[in-house]
Amino acid sequence: MNLPIMKTLKDAVAFAEKEHDQFYVTAFHLQSWLSSVLVRTIAEYAEKKNPRGRTLQNGESWTAFLQAFDSPPSDRFRSLLGCLFRFCKSSVSPANSLLHALTPLVHEHNLSHDYFGPETTASATQGREGNELARRTIVRWCDWLDAAIHLRVHRYWHRAPSAFDPDPETRKLAMLGDTQYYVGKLDERAKACWLHDFTDAADQFKDSPKRAAFARALAAASAVNGNGSNKSPARPWLYPGVDTLVIALWPLLKKHNWTYRDLLNTIRPALKRPKAYPSDREQDFATYCTNVLGLRKTGKGVSAKNGRPPGHEIAERLCPALAKKAFTPPKP
Repeated sequence: MNLPIMKTLKDAVAFAEKEHDQFYVTAFHLQSWLSSVLVRTIAEYAEKKNPRGRTLQNGESWTAFLQAFDSPPSDRFRSLLGCLFRFCKSSVSPANSLLHALTPLVHEHNLSHDYFGPETTASATQGREGNELARRTIVRWCDWLDAAIHLRVHRYWHRAPSAFDPDPETRKLAMLGDTQYYVGKLDERAKACWLHDFTDAADQFKDSPKRAAFARALAAASAVNGNGSNKSPARPWLYPGVDTLVIALWPLLKKHNWTYRDLLNTIRPALKRPKAYPSDREQDFATYCTNVLGLRKTGKGVSAKNGRPPGHEIAERLCPALAKKAFTPPKP
């Protein structure tokens, strides 16, 4: 069952009392947490035009998670992990970044058993060991969530430039205008959420000149999706394959201290032009990651001599779907 629409904490409490299930209160905090990470990442793109100045995939989701749940005690992580799994099952929207981030986490569990999953022994889920396993699993899930949201925003940045105004209020209106063009393709819950946000914005900005941003974004979305000579291009996306693979696999680089060469060797087999810029030379590739994608490696590593660094098995399982996604037009 999809989650109900919970606009406020009061709504969540009322629904929890009706269903005799406190999960809905936790779910409200989870959706607020996910929204805060998405909004923050969009702001990094909108307010920092130079990618070198952006802070991306540096533990933002985990930090926000601790804030959302007021630095929970160690014995609460097991119940929160259960709620995270249930939230994924209850929210089947294609925009559920938490669900997208679960896929690589499952692969890591299946190959290494480092994180909670079906192969976890019963004894490992109990007591302090179980608490620590749950906490460690959530931390790692947050790493993959950082990557999933980063990729989502990066694709959106190319598709809808008008939605990245430096002013937060103008940006909000532009995002609503862009989404209106696609609202007919959204599921019923997403439509209802959009209508709620639209109604609030209409009241908030009814006398503001910023309202023009809504119409401009709607017109821009129409132009991007027009036909023939009427079609207007979005922001050019020169290297979608490289961008998608680098952003999505960055958690592996961080965990295993890969070098840029390790990452390059890992993604090349999935690229259509593996020896073309920016994947032609390690130095060019490293510069591209920093100057275009806003991703900087910290610390020095040692490149795998056989081109198969630790964790490469995870990347091999993820790359086919990622490569396919790279050349699929971004959706709202």
